Amino acid sequence: MDKARFIGESVDFIHRYTMKSLQKEAEEHGVTIPQVRVIGDVFAHKTVSIKQLSQNLKMTQSTVSDIVERLISKGFLIKTPNPKDKRLADISLSERLAEEIDENVAEITNKALVGVLNLLTPNEQAIVEKGMELLVSAVKEKMEVEGLDHREFIDILFFSEKGNRKK
Repeated sequence: MDKARFIGESVDFIHRYTMKSLQKEAEEHGVTIPQVRVIGDVFAHKTVSIKQLSQNLKMTQSTVSDIVERLISKGFLIKTPNPKDKRLADISLSERLAEEIDENVAEITNKALVGVLNLLTPNEQAIVEKGMELLVSAVKEKMEVEGLDHREFIDILFFSEKGNRKK
């Protein structure tokens, strides 16, 4: 169990570091951390309601509503009537922001991790890469056994069915 705890805490630590890097970049562009969280959740779900955002982010609906209105006024989000229930609104990314996120988030995250990897020797980098390949492949296999859908993570996992990296 100590190995599992260490790996879990390590993954969490790396995740927090990459999120801090993204937050720093966002703040340099005039977006607050709560706004980044809302944008991230909308990005993850493509279309979401205020109610669902507040549940996902564990914020009050009034707080989320205020953040969404600010992001709409900045041109980052759009609000459209829900086709099934006109009393509700669907929140999604503006086309401009969706394109920017597609282009920049991976680059910003990669830039942060490249800086970290550059602190390691080429041999150490290869060891880390191989270890991550093994761990991700095992997680994917476990998800399949448990009937969990791993396809939503396929862009992140970039591994073929046999655990070999796609080129």
